[in-house]
Parts: sequence; C-alpha cells; structure tokens
Amino acid sequence: MTSLALLERTDVGSPAWWQDVAAAGTPLRAPRGEHVELAFLWRGTDCAAVYLDVYSHTPHPVSQRTALMRLGGTDVWVWRTTLPADWRGSYFLLPVQGGQEAPTERRAVRAWWIDLMTRQACADPFNRLPAHGTGWGVPLSPLLLPQAPVHPAWQVPAAADGMTCRRWHSTRLDVARDVWVIRTGPVHVPLPLVVLLDGQYWAREMPVAGALHAMTAQGALPPAVYVLIDAVSPERRGVEMPCNEAFWLAVQEELLPWVQPFERSPADTVVAGQSYGGLAALYAALRFPDCFGCVLSQSGSFWWPDPARTEGEGWLAEQVNGGLGNDARIVALLEVGCYETEMTGVNGAMAAALARAGHTVHYTVVRGGHDPLCWRDGLLDGLARLLNKTP
Repeated sequence: MTSLALLERTDVGSPAWWQDVAAAGTPLRAPRGEHVELAFLWRGTDCAAVYLDVYSHTPHPVSQRTALMRLGGTDVWVWRTTLPADWRGSYFLLPVQGGQEAPTERRAVRAWWIDLMTRQACADPFNRLPAHGTGWGVPLSPLLLPQAPVHPAWQVPAAADGMTCRRWHSTRLDVARDVWVIRTGPVHVPLPLVVLLDGQYWAREMPVAGALHAMTAQGALPPAVYVLIDAVSPERRGVEMPCNEAFWLAVQEELLPWVQPFERSPADTVVAGQSYGGLAALYAALRFPDCFGCVLSQSGSFWWPDPARTEGEGWLAEQVNGGLGNDARIVALLEVGCYETEMTGVNGAMAAALARAGHTVHYTVVRGGHDPLCWRDGLLDGLARLLNKTP
C-alpha cells in the first residue's frame, strides 16, 4: 500500500490516522509511471488558510498563492499534485489566521507575502528528512523523490572542524560581516582559491565543509582554500551582488590578503554563486580577470536589471558584446534548471555572448529548479571540474 492511500481511509483526521501519517512521512505519495502523485498535508483547526510554496513548481506567491483545502469536519488540510520521479527541491507551509488576508492592491502584495513568510513559514512537521532554511530565517523541507540524484559527498555528516569564522569589517563598504574559511590542505602552502557567495547558506544551512573535505580526501578535489562570504541581509545582497565594482574591489583589497596564502594565479581562482550570486561571480571574472579566472554560475540572474526579461540579453551580456572581459579569457561553467522557465532564455543568451567573445564556456540545463537542493550537487561537480581543470 502506498502512503497516499491513507487519504482513502474512513478515519481520516483521527489521532490514529495522524500517527500513521507521522510514521509514513509527508508528503504522502504513490508512484505513477515516471511520476509520483503527492499529497501535502497540514494539521490544524485554528487557521483561516494554509499556503504552500513548492520551489519551481507552484506559481510565484506574489502573483498566485497555492492553498491547501480543508477536508470538511476534520483538522486535515491537503493539496495534491504530480511531479517527475527524479524531482528534488524545497518547500514550506504557511498557515495564516483570519485578518491576515492579502491586500487588494497588487503593489502591496509582495511586502505582505515577505512579511508573512518571514514570521510564519513552517517546515513540514511530518516530513522525515532534516529541514534546512533560506539563510534568512525561512525554514524549508526537502522533497527528494525516488529517482532524485544526491551527490555521495552530501551523505557525509556535516562537520564544523576544518572551518573557521572571522569577522570582516570593510572600510570600503562600511559594513561588517562573517566570513568562513575552509582549508582542505596544508596551512602554510599556497593553494587554489574558491570564493563562494551567499556564504551564510553554505556555512550554516547546507554546511559544505564536510563534503569538501570528503571529496578532497577521496582525490576528487585538489586541496584548496574556500572563502565563504556572508551576504549580510537580503537588502544588502540586492545591492552588492548585481555587478557591483566596489564590492569586488573590497574583496580583492581587504579580504583576500587577510586569508592568504593562496595561489595568485587567475587559473587557480574560482568564484561561485547562485542566482544573484551567479550574476556576481561572472561579473567579477569579466571585470577583474587578472584575479578571477574561473566561474561557476548556477541559475544566474542574467535578466538583471529588468526582472521582466525572460529572453534575450541582459545588461551583462550587452557589456560582453561591448568588450567587457576582452583583456583575458576566462573559463565559465553556467548551469540553469529545466524548471526555471523564466531563467533558461537569459542564461542561454549569456553563454552565447561569452562564447562569441572567445571565452571557454560550458552551458548546461540540469534537471532541477531554482533551489539549493539542486545547486548543491552542481556546486560540488562544478568545483571539481574547474579546480581539476577538466571543464
């Protein structure tokens, strides 16, 4: 019997039924050929509505919210859907009370949703896998269906050893932030350097140190120095990540001398990031190729600065066409998820612009969405390709 069959019982909503739900884990599921039918659940009687956000599947909540339906006379809320059997992604549930309805004015909906999400979003209490988070206080539950790939290095228990946290007070940027340094080789030997953006996520929410040490011990990665830079806040991230020269000058002038020794060759220096971070990583290499010679961009926000752009060339591609980065040749790995329907066009256009300019570029559309559970595998594989110089 599949766990989805629990919804066919006559005692739905009883204490015994909820005990069986907890034992089975949610979402409830049943195979349907190359897909899996799912039922997301919430338990409660004191909420006016329960919203669900399944990354890269449900509509963006600002434009259309996805709500669970309450089964009459019970404390059971349910929403059903079908996903490919190799789906991997994140989701959260958001119960709301009476009086918390969305404003009628569309311009106010975004602020309403962000405030509500930050204060009330919940991981799925019946999901049996460990929750993670956005890095900004929103808890997330993982959804890994039977055929979903999981890099073996992520099976290694997360370890804090081998990672140190420092406080960087930037004079140029006039801000203080945490920076995490992971060294997987000898302390006093220059090693390849990796700058990883949104460091707060990869240090705390999805700790990458254990995976990096494991892959290095296995010979899949060469010893290296990894510098994870905290984005501080969504607001500051929105200023510093999109093609901000001052940020990258501060990184070069203030931060990197602080974490040496490392190899000073652009060919041994990687910048990696996701979403805005993917845009920032590529900009850094194009603007400062004498420092950053290799890029891993995942789901890069190459629509910037126009969020309505889903096709064609954004600002950074236009700069490449105009000669930005022509002083040197970089190696760039660009990947985007097949479910990121509004991102594939601009990422493909960015890759084409890089290729025309003579850079070494490898562009891949992967099975996934705009989601850290998709990025984490590509991050490890991409770093291995760039650091081993086998892109």
